Amino acid sequence: MKIKQAQFEMQRLSRERFEVLKECVDNLERCQEQFFSKLNIWKCEQHKSLIGFPFMDDLSPLQTRSEQLFAVNSNLNQEVSLVPEHIQEIREKLHNLLQRLLQSSFVVERQPPQVIKTQSKFSATVRYLLGEKLAPGKPVQVTADIVNEQQARNMIIEPSENVGELINNTSVMDKNTATRTTNATFRNMSIKKIKRADRKGAESVTEEKFALLFTAKISISTNDAFFVVKIISQPVVVIVHGSQDNNALATIIWDSAFAEPDRLPFVVPDRVPWKMMVETLDNKFCLDVQTNNHLNAFNKHFLAQKIFDRPDYAEDFSNMMVSWCQFNKEILTNRNFTFWQWFEGAMDLTKKHLRPYWSDALIFGFIGKQHIAHVLKQCTDGTFLLRFSDSEIGAITIAYVTYENGMTLFKNLQPFTKRDLEIRCLGDRIRDINDITYLYPNVAKHEAFKKFYTGRPQATNSGYIPVSLQTKVGPELEVPSTDDDNYSIPSLSPPLPDLGLPIVSDLTEMESNDM
Repeated sequence: MKIKQAQFEMQRLSRERFEVLKECVDNLERCQEQFFSKLNIWKCEQHKSLIGFPFMDDLSPLQTRSEQLFAVNSNLNQEVSLVPEHIQEIREKLHNLLQRLLQSSFVVERQPPQVIKTQSKFSATVRYLLGEKLAPGKPVQVTADIVNEQQARNMIIEPSENVGELINNTSVMDKNTATRTTNATFRNMSIKKIKRADRKGAESVTEEKFALLFTAKISISTNDAFFVVKIISQPVVVIVHGSQDNNALATIIWDSAFAEPDRLPFVVPDRVPWKMMVETLDNKFCLDVQTNNHLNAFNKHFLAQKIFDRPDYAEDFSNMMVSWCQFNKEILTNRNFTFWQWFEGAMDLTKKHLRPYWSDALIFGFIGKQHIAHVLKQCTDGTFLLRFSDSEIGAITIAYVTYENGMTLFKNLQPFTKRDLEIRCLGDRIRDINDITYLYPNVAKHEAFKKFYTGRPQATNSGYIPVSLQTKVGPELEVPSTDDDNYSIPSLSPPLPDLGLPIVSDLTEMESNDM
């Protein structure tokens, strides 16, 4: 009787032990899923950081969590090993959880540039969050390969399916005891050649996405087996000439902004709501220009009117769907460039020549000709604003109001390009033009732009008379203006004959000390 009772008690304890171990493993699985979720959020934020979204790149909290999960898995494995009878179900689950943890702890800490020109050097860094658990001895080598979209989905490269030749594509994991990090840095990689897939329809080479596949064979201190871990980079576009950079960047921006978490590489929607598109444009503009002065509501509405080709639409565009073709495939009406090419030109001009003006809110920016009358019509004579040219890529123009013979005239000066601003800065050009006096709404131009003025050339002992460039608003030229025509709104007085409107040209004037 006592023996039967003892056997019954042992069976009861064995069932309880099994239930306790099972509950512990289930809890470990839930905690591990939470870790994977946080890691995926980190990866998504890293992806969106290209377009200016906030991103905390510190992996330390995730590394700590990964190490804790590894320790719990090891402890549970030890408990299971003490059970006389084999609990196969629990053993297999622990093994699967460990494999997933080992794989997911391999991350791309520093992504390669997402537009890569062949024969150009670039770098990338991968990190192993469980580097402290790697078995000592032979160094761990990491290999990088370039893969196309289909290979990225399969995470496999067959020797016969190589799509490109990558130079300097191996690196060794290095443990830094001070920072407790284990990284492999590829410092001088380059793509020697690339094999492109057959294109579909009107798809261009700058729409084809590749990625880098990083692979390592590791062993951990608590297990004699080897594990192969792999991770793919964010998508990259490979170009062979600098002229392809603009369109390649458009592909990457669309991918970074609108890719869904856990998507099949590298699927993105073909259409998105305008409110998502304009948020992307705003963040990208601020990131590239390095400014905290965001696009205002006027700017955003005009951008929507432009991309949708609805210049007179005054309602909210937020939920209207904008397509990839509208963004960077379709040519704008009466232009020879796409919306993105035009927007990127304005962004690049601001980044290189106009950053302080934009950051000080001196540039109105994106506003169309049709809106200038509404903004300036009640302003003082000579009130002006600075706007990006609607007809030229990478140019800025001055629009101002003046009153002549009972007429309200709105004038647009010939746009200033990058070359113009390299020759003479915007501040000096504004100082030169006497027809403009107040920056919209009513700030005296010398008060607004004085800090941007450069000094006049001084006389020297060389015997030469100093010269300088000045911007002059001259009489109407035979060559038509490259920007919007000037236009007027009649006042309440009887209309007068057309007086002819000036445009701007740059003239070099001699300035003598004797004058």
